[in-house]
Amino acid sequence: MYSEFDIQTYLVSQSDMAFFEGEEEVAADQINEMLHYIVDFSTEEDSLVQLEEVVRRVLFEWIENPELLELDSEEMQIFIYEQLADVRQQEFNDDDD
Repeated sequence: MYSEFDIQTYLVSQSDMAFFEGEEEVAADQINEMLHYIVDFSTEEDSLVQLEEVVRRVLFEWIENPELLELDSEEMQIFIYEQLADVRQQEFNDDDD
């Protein structure tokens, strides 16, 4: 359930972003901003499993696509909203099977 989700568990520091050589502070700030958007856009209907899946996807995409550093706040919000929508739809489709 949404109320069980603790974003503090996932927040990163500059030292966690060592693979973004020279951009560690920006990378940490942006990933933390995106993680906060997950909370902002979550609803009571979102399960803990869904929210953790969104975190997993976001962190994977962030590592695999360094160009995400170029996103502004609005683009990050859209990215998170799309990830949440995709996870919700996937679970809805899985329920239909």
